[in-house]
Amino acid sequence: MTKPGTMSLLAAAVAAVMATTSMAAADDLPPGTSGEADFRMYCADCHGDGGKGDGPKSFGLSIPPPDLTELTARYNGTFPRDYLMRVIDGRDPLKGHLDREMPVWGKWFKMEAEDGLGGAEGDEGSVDRRINNLIDFLETLQNKE
Repeated sequence: MTKPGTMSLLAAAVAAVMATTSMAAADDLPPGTSGEADFRMYCADCHGDGGKGDGPKSFGLSIPPPDLTELTARYNGTFPRDYLMRVIDGRDPLKGHLDREMPVWGKWFKMEAEDGLGGAEGDEGSVDRRINNLIDFLETLQNKE
């Protein structure tokens, strides 16, 4: 017979191991395999592992990276998918933004695809797929409060 509360401790331990395993598995995946793998490879240094804007490279930037877990809240309950596509892709300049410290990932993913990296074929569709997968992952980071 199990002591009361033992199952909840066991469940919490299993959940913690699964979360760590999931993160480690995403870290082991090559770029272009999933939105989470691309986030860990290209975004987490500035935006932080949890998307809070607290990555190790965020401290030297002139404008702090935004907290990506609050995007839906900042856009009145609507996840800003189209806006994120333009920001991440970066090849279409944003009105009102002069300089950008964030790399133009659309160009980067296109170059990787042309070099046979990132699981892409070198066409615009593969670049769009990677950016959409990244945006799908960002949507999972949203606070659900």
